[in-house]
Amino acid sequence: MRIISLLLLLTLALSSNGQTKNPFLSLKFDKVIMYDYQPLGEDPSLVDKKGQLITTVKIKKQIQVDTATINTFNKKVGDKKSYGQVTAMCFDPHLGIVYYLKGKIVRHILVCMDCNALRSDIDIPAQHQDKQGQGDKPYYLGDGMSKSFRQFLNALLIKYNFSHQIKDGSMFDK
Repeated sequence: MRIISLLLLLTLALSSNGQTKNPFLSLKFDKVIMYDYQPLGEDPSLVDKKGQLITTVKIKKQIQVDTATINTFNKKVGDKKSYGQVTAMCFDPHLGIVYYLKGKIVRHILVCMDCNALRSDIDIPAQHQDKQGQGDKPYYLGDGMSKSFRQFLNALLIKYNFSHQIKDGSMFDK
C-alpha cells in the first residue's frame, strides 16, 4: 500500500512539474463580460482604480461569456503553455475581459492582439518566463501569448464578431 501511495504522489508531482498556481481557478465571480472597446487617449485601461468601467472609452460591443467558455479560458489564461513568446511595444488593447460578482468588478484582463500582450490586474505566474534583470525591476521576455492561446482568443473574437482579430501575416502567428 505504501508503494502505491508513493507512486501516486510521484505521478502527481511529475504531472504538475513546471506548472504554476493559476489565480483564475479559485476566482469568485458570477458573470464575465467580454468588451470590444476603443481606448480614447493614452490610457488603454477599461477599468479605473475604483473598480468601475471607465466612461471615456468607446465600447463597441459587449458579450456575456457562457460558463463553459469562461471555464476553458480560465484554465488557459493561467497555464504556462499559454505564454512563452515575445511581445511588441504598442499595447493598444481592444479586448477586455471583466469578471463580476454581485454586480461589482472583481478582476479584469486587457488583451492587445496586435502586440501579443495580455495584462491582468492580478499577477499571472505562468507569464513569468525568460526572466531578465535583477532587483526590483525584473522583466520577462517570454510573457507574450503562445500561438495556441492566440488562436483560442481569436476564435472567440470571430465567434462574437469583435474587431481586432488576428491579422494575416502577423509575426506572432508564423
